[in-house]
Amino acid sequence: MAVLLTEDQVLECRARIRAVAEEQFATRGLAATSLRSIAAELGWTAASLYRYFRNKNELLAVTRAAAHDRFSDRVEAAYASTTDLWDRSRAVGQAYVDFAFAEPHAYQLMFAFSQPEAEKTEALRVAERRSRRTLTAYVDDMIAAGLVQGDPVVLGHAYWAGIHGLIVLQMAGKLDPAMPFDTIRHEIMRLVTRGAQPPIGEAGMARRHVHETPSPPASAMPNASTEHPGRIHKEPS
Repeated sequence: MAVLLTEDQVLECRARIRAVAEEQFATRGLAATSLRSIAAELGWTAASLYRYFRNKNELLAVTRAAAHDRFSDRVEAAYASTTDLWDRSRAVGQAYVDFAFAEPHAYQLMFAFSQPEAEKTEALRVAERRSRRTLTAYVDDMIAAGLVQGDPVVLGHAYWAGIHGLIVLQMAGKLDPAMPFDTIRHEIMRLVTRGAQPPIGEAGMARRHVHETPSPPASAMPNASTEHPGRIHKEPS
């Protein structure tokens, strides 16, 4: 007779399954990961996992949603940590980079995997929208204050594309050791920020004088200092 679990026990079991699934999806890939392989690592029977997830697609969606939510928690906390807009952009960027290197499997599940809409849970759709919002919320503020100009979605994605590409290169061990991660990161952010700043004489300049020579906000996604060795596993995508 099956033992009835409390709600807390069910949540704990689901969290254990997600943790193993996250690691296997990221390191083995989707095709080589199955409920059977996950159950084997847990020391369970494959049938026991069906008590918690209907199939692999549902487990992948739920695991990816949890990764997006942890990411958003970290970035939103950074956003709320200061009201200075340049400092906020730096804090958001630092939080982004810290998450990527602290949770490389989760980061890969978020950005290197995709699922057909029909296979997504509603929780995953909500989590994806929330994490996408972190890419533009601080940019909205900077545009409203006249510090930068442009479409916040486009500008937020420009920052994101620059730092994401750099993180992937670092994780893959492709960066020249003579060219540290931080050096390239700051240059990317400097160039994007300079290009987005209003020309001299525009109204926004009146609000920029106190930050006339910012070290460009390690903006959207900064600072991964050299503490982050950045090796994700053997084959980051």
